[in-house]
Amino acid sequence: MIKILDCTTRDGGYASNWNFDDEYIFNHIKFLNENNISYYEIGYRNYHDTEDKGSFYRCTPELLKPFYQAKENLKLGIMTDTTRYNAEDFPGQAEDYIDFVRVAVHPDKIPQALNIAENLYQKGYMVFVQLMDVTNIEADGYLYLYMWDKKNILESLYFADSYSKLLPSDIPQYYNKLKILGYNKISFHAHNNSGHAYENTISAINLGAYSIDITKNGIGRNGGNLDFELIKEKLL
Repeated sequence: MIKILDCTTRDGGYASNWNFDDEYIFNHIKFLNENNISYYEIGYRNYHDTEDKGSFYRCTPELLKPFYQAKENLKLGIMTDTTRYNAEDFPGQAEDYIDFVRVAVHPDKIPQALNIAENLYQKGYMVFVQLMDVTNIEADGYLYLYMWDKKNILESLYFADSYSKLLPSDIPQYYNKLKILGYNKISFHAHNNSGHAYENTISAINLGAYSIDITKNGIGRNGGNLDFELIKEKLL
């Protein structure tokens, strides 16, 4: 069965400036467990450019401890990216209060993202890599992905429709290319500027995606994400 990753408070932080009260987070965790969601990406861990941004932009271990203790069956995680990643910010899963880290990477930084993935995996975290702006990945980026010999450490490799450029008919092109490069678990992250988040996600599901992303009420950056209610009956 396909897995679902909820990023309501991470991607939705663009609408709230990453400010959420504790009661909202606890209630959201309860909602996700009731709906058998597999992963909850609660926010960013980013200690740079933090002016005027709320605590879920930083997601310190201290902040996350009570939510981690309440998460029940959820895998709790955060997002980082190649520009802001600092290895010292990740003490190791045994000393942290997250299960996974998703590493977002733009096309020109793919080698750095793969090195970060290896570092995080060695520290005990489950790791996703998310290819941003997938329409602009060039041949050398795909070559790095193909030559990387640690593919099996990833929980999954995501490709993202970062700027809502993709149509449902485009999804197989990118999904199948990553399959040919040797990735067995491929996931999809939609945005909804063009109104194709649902159809694009269905296309990825039909291809055999490992996981897809949702948010509550479709909140998120770049026109929002896939609204869970739109796809709930299809998935559960």
